[in-house]
Amino acid sequence: MATHATDYHDGRLPIATSTPDNSQYLHNEHHAIQGSVRSVDEGIMEEYSEKPPPPPRRRFYKQKRYWIICSILTVIIVVVAVLLIVFVFFPMIAQHIMNQAGIDVEGADITFSAPNDNLSKRQVVEQQPVDMNSTFYMKMTSKLTNTGPFSADIVFHNPINVYYNETLLGTVTLPDTHVSGGSGKLEAVTPFEIQDPEYFALFTKDMLAQENFIWKMKGKLDITALSRTATVDLDKEIHLLGMNGFPEVKITSFELPGDAPQGGIIVNLGTQLTSPSPIGVQLGTIALQIGYEGVNLGQVVSEGVTLKQGPNDLMLKGVLTPQANPADLEKVGVLFSNYVAGKMSMTSATGVSASPNGKDTIGWLSEGFKSVKLNVGLGLEQPLSIIKGVSMGYLDMTFTPDAPYSPVTTAPAVVADFSIPFGFSLNITEVSQELKLGTNDTGDFASISVPYVPAQSDQAAGKLQFAMNNATIQGLEGKENQFNDFTFALTASDLYSFQVGGNASTKTSTPIGNIVLSGISFEVPTSLHGLQFLNSTPTVINGVDVTGGTSENLLLSINVTMENPADFSISTGDVNFAFLASTEQLGNVQLSNLKLNRGSNSVTASSTFDPKKSPVGQNLLSTFVMGQNNDVAISGFDGSTAIASLAGALGAITIDTTLPGLQSKLVQGSKLTVLPSSPQDGIVNVQVSLANPFSAGLTITTVKSSVTYKGMPVGNIDQDISGQPFIVAGHTTAESAPLQMTMNIEPAAVALLLRTLALDANLDTRPLDAMLGMGGFSIAGMDDVAPDSSLFNGFNISSYVMDAMKILKADLQLSSGLTIGEYQNDLAFSQSDVGVQTGEDVTLLIPIVGQPIVQQIVDGAELAFETIILSEPSDTAFKVQMKGSITNAGPMDAAIAFPEPLTVYWEGKELGKVSMPTINSKADVGAQFDVTGQMTVADQGTMGDFAGYMINNKDFKWNIRTGGVAVTALGFTFTGISMDKYVTLLGCNGFKDAVTINSFNLPSNDPDGGITLTADTTINNPSQVGFSLSGASFKAVYKEILLGPLASDGPANFAPKAASNIKMKGRLIPQDTDEGLKAVTEVFENYLAAKDTLINVLGESGSGPGGVVGWLTAGFKTIKIENVVMPGPETPPELIPAITMKNMQMDFTKDPYAPTAGSTQVEAQLKNPFGFPLGVSQLNMDVIAGKDGTDMASLKIPDEKATTSSTGLVTTQFSGVPFKVYDDKHPLFDGFVKLLTSQGNVTFELAGSSNAITDTAIGSLKLNNITFDVDTSLAGFNNFGGKTDILSLAVTGATKEYIIVSLKISMTNPSQITIKLGGMKLNVFMNEFNAQVGDATLKDVTIVPGENQMDAEMHMYSTNEKALGQLLSNYMTGAQVPLSVKGFEGSTDIASLKDGLSTVNLATTMVGIKDKLVVDAVVNAGLDAILAKKAQTQVTLYNPIDTTFTLISVKADIHTQGKSGYFKVGSIDYTLDSPMTVNAKESAQSANWPVTVESDIGQLLELLTTPDLKIDIQQNVTIRIGGGDGFTGGLFYYQDQVPCKINLDILGLAKNNPGNATTDALPADVVSQLPDNMLKSLGISKPEETPAASPEASASASSGTEEKAKEDTPAATTPAPSSNDDAKESSSDDSAKESSSAEESSDASSGGDDKPGFSLWPFKL
Repeated sequence: MATHATDYHDGRLPIATSTPDNSQYLHNEHHAIQGSVRSVDEGIMEEYSEKPPPPPRRRFYKQKRYWIICSILTVIIVVVAVLLIVFVFFPMIAQHIMNQAGIDVEGADITFSAPNDNLSKRQVVEQQPVDMNSTFYMKMTSKLTNTGPFSADIVFHNPINVYYNETLLGTVTLPDTHVSGGSGKLEAVTPFEIQDPEYFALFTKDMLAQENFIWKMKGKLDITALSRTATVDLDKEIHLLGMNGFPEVKITSFELPGDAPQGGIIVNLGTQLTSPSPIGVQLGTIALQIGYEGVNLGQVVSEGVTLKQGPNDLMLKGVLTPQANPADLEKVGVLFSNYVAGKMSMTSATGVSASPNGKDTIGWLSEGFKSVKLNVGLGLEQPLSIIKGVSMGYLDMTFTPDAPYSPVTTAPAVVADFSIPFGFSLNITEVSQELKLGTNDTGDFASISVPYVPAQSDQAAGKLQFAMNNATIQGLEGKENQFNDFTFALTASDLYSFQVGGNASTKTSTPIGNIVLSGISFEVPTSLHGLQFLNSTPTVINGVDVTGGTSENLLLSINVTMENPADFSISTGDVNFAFLASTEQLGNVQLSNLKLNRGSNSVTASSTFDPKKSPVGQNLLSTFVMGQNNDVAISGFDGSTAIASLAGALGAITIDTTLPGLQSKLVQGSKLTVLPSSPQDGIVNVQVSLANPFSAGLTITTVKSSVTYKGMPVGNIDQDISGQPFIVAGHTTAESAPLQMTMNIEPAAVALLLRTLALDANLDTRPLDAMLGMGGFSIAGMDDVAPDSSLFNGFNISSYVMDAMKILKADLQLSSGLTIGEYQNDLAFSQSDVGVQTGEDVTLLIPIVGQPIVQQIVDGAELAFETIILSEPSDTAFKVQMKGSITNAGPMDAAIAFPEPLTVYWEGKELGKVSMPTINSKADVGAQFDVTGQMTVADQGTMGDFAGYMINNKDFKWNIRTGGVAVTALGFTFTGISMDKYVTLLGCNGFKDAVTINSFNLPSNDPDGGITLTADTTINNPSQVGFSLSGASFKAVYKEILLGPLASDGPANFAPKAASNIKMKGRLIPQDTDEGLKAVTEVFENYLAAKDTLINVLGESGSGPGGVVGWLTAGFKTIKIENVVMPGPETPPELIPAITMKNMQMDFTKDPYAPTAGSTQVEAQLKNPFGFPLGVSQLNMDVIAGKDGTDMASLKIPDEKATTSSTGLVTTQFSGVPFKVYDDKHPLFDGFVKLLTSQGNVTFELAGSSNAITDTAIGSLKLNNITFDVDTSLAGFNNFGGKTDILSLAVTGATKEYIIVSLKISMTNPSQITIKLGGMKLNVFMNEFNAQVGDATLKDVTIVPGENQMDAEMHMYSTNEKALGQLLSNYMTGAQVPLSVKGFEGSTDIASLKDGLSTVNLATTMVGIKDKLVVDAVVNAGLDAILAKKAQTQVTLYNPIDTTFTLISVKADIHTQGKSGYFKVGSIDYTLDSPMTVNAKESAQSANWPVTVESDIGQLLELLTTPDLKIDIQQNVTIRIGGGDGFTGGLFYYQDQVPCKINLDILGLAKNNPGNATTDALPADVVSQLPDNMLKSLGISKPEETPAASPEASASASSGTEEKAKEDTPAATTPAPSSNDDAKESSSDDSAKESSSAEESSDASSGGDDKPGFSLWPFKL
């Protein structure tokens, strides 16, 4: 396939084209074919016109020749007729068809990037650079209609003018096309050259705003049909749909995902913009100003926008800017509120700018875009559901009779669950609400209006909390029954659900300012726990008090505990209930100003009670006094409350409860006094102690009572004391005056009472029976007991009797006259077990017997302790819990009392005195006791010595002494008994092997310094003495180093002879010595290695409720528990779970498989097994790097400083460390480097160990051999982003083999790796040919992260001469050449980098130089320019490169733009006799080069009148770059608008400077022969014909002129842009034919120059 040079310049068809065989040919395919056909036809005609041999002479009409001639004439006539039609009328037909034809534009896309497809390259003039303000590219698809019945080819005379409103918009270039069957397609990719950007901006506004518009295209085109070509005028209106202001715009999504860093709110608007126009526009990055109600909300931007016909989905992103104006904030609030409420808000969007390339605005496009004003509705079909739920929390409700349906409510913590569908931060500071309460069944029945109140919002949790203070729940009119149902449900239900709905408004702080967000509608269910009729838990009557009495009722005050299980408190005013017992109403209960708080309520009710009303009442009173419980109830009724809304609820309440009996006895006791006369008259005095439990006083006027003991009559009382009534004030106890009781003093009765009492006192009745037997008594139950001496040993009857009488309990049957206030009643009740106090005077009833002996029993008894627990110690005393036994205490029961404390001695020293309660001993058994006592400390020093001895020894001995033991035996109490006992107890034995640390932790730094230490311990106490202490403290020691204090975390209980679990808390103290740090380090290393550590625990102190106890502390300080195990974990903890190298520096120049490595940021995640802060300040590491589970290399990182973040991230660095690859792992490392080079991220493994210096609150610890094994990753070079940029380029020299190019390149390293690799060579390929065109060498290469600018030297060469020539041409013509820079195995000498660098493949673009090589040209032309088509030229060349170049040969075509069109002036094909050398950055003028003139006389004359002549040059040259030994090659070069100076002398018409031609120099006879159109173009009037011309010459000239005029005029007067070369080529044969004629004419004219006819022949008109 031919490669056209125009691929890299202005798009014109090239003069010279390279073919696959590298031959050069003139490019005019169409006319080359026509020419070849014509030459064939001419050959046929010549053959056909050969004359046959003359036949015999015959009659002409019989001759065959005659008929042949006739036939030929007939054919000629027919052909002429056809030709007349085709060649004369065809142009008119073609113009008519074009006038009727239509152009329907189906699509037109406006872009600003030059198209790169081959078709476009042939059609579009690519200009470097393109000014987007004056040029854009349009891809237009059109349909041609009504094009007539013939198939035709259409060639446009480009450029074509485009008009709008009769004003030129600009020009387009249209491609050739073909029509057939009345239609065709016109597909063009054309630059649109804007005539006037300001007017084009006005057009753009119309295109965007109007429904349709009209373009008019004007120009010329050639129509070729029926082998005939006609040039016709193009004047067409094209009707196009405009964008009509984008009438269909809608917002498809509205997102506010977060706060903008610069302030405001990030906004994302999904927008669908529908364009009705077939015109598509590449807008690129557009910016729109959005607003609402005149408020500028901010600017949004969408990138990569290309408008097309139909829907266009845009994502507009920007920021809602903060607002400062309160009025603006109010409008913004309305906008947000409408959105939330599902209301539509009309917003506006106004165009700001459009930047097709994303950075540069285009004036006319932006001006047009600024006219875009969109009105877009923003809203939702349904309101947003923001409030998801409401919890009323705890409520306080107050009802009043005046407003029964308007209770006042306070809810201090209403919580609403909310969800905002936006991501920006907001803080709701105030909230107001209009609420409705209702249910699905009843509908709304009440409303609550809450004004703005402060609120607290938690956006992350979706919680909004606020208070309702004194808000009124307003019942709705006509909904009273439903409101009653509401209160009834709250009273009756456990959980009552109802609906809360309404609207809320908030004052909200947002990143754009404080706004009011209103219209937040919601309807959500909520619920409240109800009162459950106050029966959720039993109502408890705590107490009943009689406060007074009226003539009709007793007045009671009843204290009850009522549980309110509801979520609300309720105030109901006064509430009345009926007081019921056995369904009979005995009174009324009133709860005044009742308020039931949530939870338990202690309520005092006032009640009336009339026990005389019925037997039920009297029985209730009697049983109450006697302490019996009675079932009672209170019940609501219709009149329970005056509040209408609560009447039904409170009237339905029935509360069953129990009226507890009187807990205290009325008769507290009695006193019996036996008078000396009592044995004679039976009268004894009795005093009664009466306790009044009520507030009202009691007045007793009569007493009637019978006194019995177990049914045996003791006596009777019947006494009227109304004269001196027994008055007991409220809540007091009073003793009556002595009352006379008549006692039964029959001896048998007294004996029976005494024996019965003795039996009830568990006294041995055998002595009594023996005594009674001896006395001759015979009473019920008495045994016949022989009076044995052993039976009476130590027996004391007096004590025996008194002991028996002590248990005397009287049973009373009372009936008393009672007055309380004004209420009088008889109170009948019974009370049993009334204590009777007796004295020694009871011995008057029985004889005194002997006192038994007790001392011997005490002395023989044995005292032993099982356990003793010391508690609540202080410096002066402590409490003891003593559990033990007394054995060998005798054959009878005894009560051993210790009126005086026991004195305890140890080793002859008094420890202290201990109190001890009475111990009861059983006959022949002894006593087991578990009693509490208080022991005083005699001397702290002695007690401290004892404590230390007890703690550290297996046992110890106490001596217990007292002289005041009281023993009650044989019914008599003996006092003054002495006791002296020795007791041996087990000690603690130093707690050896008795302490176990189950677990420990170091959760945090300690406020007192160091690290907090907690431990869970088990202590086994072998001693019989236990300790219950407020605290115990110790010291932990490791290898004589104090680790720190450790104390019980709370009470320290050391149970006797048991193991106790004690929580300990202390701290590891800071260490400031090497020995201390070493010891603590060993402890930590043991733990990290999963090893146990043996420590010693030393006692420090013991504490009681008041603090440290001196004597106890002295004992504790003797504690030394050795080899206590601090347990390690089951498995070593993972201290380093992750290591990341954020960057890396590697130098491969010293050793390919041991490059020096470093990193300025190595991050290791520290996973502390404890909770205290652990920092690393220094570390070293032995690292093994691996890939895919295979060890690859090692790094030995020496000690480096490190830092540690609060999250445990350790950051360090290293440098200059060899990355030593194992000898057998070189291929693995090569692959690793290859991955780093080609990929964006590479995962590998790091394993090894580290020695670290850690910073802790106890000091810097060096922890050794911390192992790790982690996966990590490193960002790779990722092929350096796949591209490199050439920053500068200079051709600086050459050799015979290559051209030397100095480069400065830029290459981006996306990784954080710095690599030093020395020299590097990369091959350079030209993408178009996929051919290598050289290589680039870089020296001393160090690639750092980010952009790298480096010097390189390119050697430009290629085995593909075509590619190399094209590359040179592109460079010299300023074109952009896509190149690829590729690595290969020889890119480096470093073995480990070869595979990696061979993957490098970078795209780049070489930009050619902009300087022009040809400065100007001077053409020297004479008559030879016309006769021999010869001229000469001198060209001034400029060398823009940085080395010399030498021109060896040149082949060039020269064109120019004349009035008659674009035509070829001439050509050069010349090998310089002496090569022309131009030094770097210098200019030089060539010698005369021969030029072949290829323009006709008209064109030559046109040159004479052209001022400032400019020519276009296309040339293939052979040059040598870099001096004599430089690089020689071919170069195609083109340059337009080269200044040209013509020195022309033709027939006296001289043109030495542009614009200096004079028409006076032309002879009149020459002027007379020139065509009118040429003379007109030259501005010359045609003179009259001169008769001097010879007829022959005139005729010859005239004939030749007319004939040639007919042949050449159409091509000369109406040339198509592509037909100039055609004309030249087609005339080449004519020139050849006429050359001989010209020579002959020259010879003919040699006779003289005075003949005017001789001046006409050279002109071919």
